[in-house]
Amino acid sequence: MTSDSQISEREREILRLVATGATNQQIAQQLNISANTVKVHLRNIFGKIGAASRTEATLYALRTGLVRVGEAPALPVLGEAKVDESAAAPLVIIQPPLDAAPVPVAERAFDGLSYEDQAPQRLGRDERAVRGLNRRWLWGAGALAALLAVAALVVVARPAPLSQPTPAAPTAAGVALPAPAQRWRELAPMPAGRAGFALANYSDNGRPYLYVIGGDLGGKTSDEVLRYDPSADVWASWGKKPTGVSDVQAAVVGNKIYVPGGRLASGAITDTFEVYDPQNNRWTALKRLPQPRSGYALAAVEGKLYLFGGWDGSTYRGEVWQYNPDQNEWSERKPMPTARAFAGAAALEGQVYIVGGEGKDGALTVNERYTPSDDAGGGSPWTTQQPLPAPRSHIAITGANGRIFVVGGADSNGQLFVYNNSWQPQEIPLGVLRDLRAQALGDKLYIVGGQGATASARAYEYHAIYIVVVPMGSSGPGTP
Repeated sequence: MTSDSQISEREREILRLVATGATNQQIAQQLNISANTVKVHLRNIFGKIGAASRTEATLYALRTGLVRVGEAPALPVLGEAKVDESAAAPLVIIQPPLDAAPVPVAERAFDGLSYEDQAPQRLGRDERAVRGLNRRWLWGAGALAALLAVAALVVVARPAPLSQPTPAAPTAAGVALPAPAQRWRELAPMPAGRAGFALANYSDNGRPYLYVIGGDLGGKTSDEVLRYDPSADVWASWGKKPTGVSDVQAAVVGNKIYVPGGRLASGAITDTFEVYDPQNNRWTALKRLPQPRSGYALAAVEGKLYLFGGWDGSTYRGEVWQYNPDQNEWSERKPMPTARAFAGAAALEGQVYIVGGEGKDGALTVNERYTPSDDAGGGSPWTTQQPLPAPRSHIAITGANGRIFVVGGADSNGQLFVYNNSWQPQEIPLGVLRDLRAQALGDKLYIVGGQGATASARAYEYHAIYIVVVPMGSSGPGTP
């Protein structure tokens, strides 16, 4: 599940305004909502895109095209504007190598301050530069042309096999990126190996966490909830789910983590549907699934859940169900062309890609795209996309920056598949693991658990995307 897909239209509106330097109060006045509602939206947005500051959110908005150079909507003026007149240095942002020490929490957390009130001394050089750009977008339209003539170059690093070390390659900006082996970092392991669990990211006060829920602990179904703090590289036990399940997925809508169905300790498939509120550490039972399901694919689009196919204990299924959290109701949508279980779902730009899986004849290469808006409008919501290079089931899937990452699965042979209109295989140092999980946070992938010869407790961080922002000229428009 990708961060792009979970951002609602209202959240996109707010993110665009954030990227132009607007304060919470200005955003509230512009959209006719309360400042507190803006803060709630910002917490959700930061969690979904893996941002820890307004600066990171601005960079995300730039590289995903939500904001373009020179864009500056009219906003209400609150008091006297102070324009930062300092010259903006050429801005080059390269993420640190993966073997670098984690950033101290105090440098990334909000420490109880509002988004506007963070002390300037906490900002690094790149953040001060971007903040300066934001102010110029808002207050200096005439002077912005030169300072904001920047291009966001997104480089997706393609690792070679780790047995053949490759020197760092220069980018278009002439800046060297780390060699492939340096983009991987093994993290602190979970307390115990597990597979088939639910994995979700949720941000608390701008600080992202990963939640591991349930799963199979070497033949024993778990009800445990674990929370991982990427900033500190620490796992903590975080209570228990009311119903222990495995072969499940999770999706975040608003401030809650939804976990449908699953396989019980008895082996039976359940229709139980439970939701977790991380802010209050509380579970609630919701309306049951229309039928028992495990091994399904799950995605969130525009505030609704979509459950695809799965296993009912005897048959591979093709039904698609939509869940509306506001009404606590399930409704049936147009079924998948290919009935299957243990596939992956990744949502990009309001569409969901259902990749791989297992059918009656074994693992599949199928890649089918579902468009919820077409389904709601009575059209045909399904289109066939380029199939996987090799059959995969029991996979981990996630999305970042318009790309889909498929990790592991039965017979994975240590390959990661990356999809951006076509599939590209990449070598990874994980071996063969099935029923693992992956989650994108910003420009990194977090890959957790899985089943090999035994259940794995290992966790990895993979620096999948490098962002280089460079000026096209410093003397004015048209300057070489």
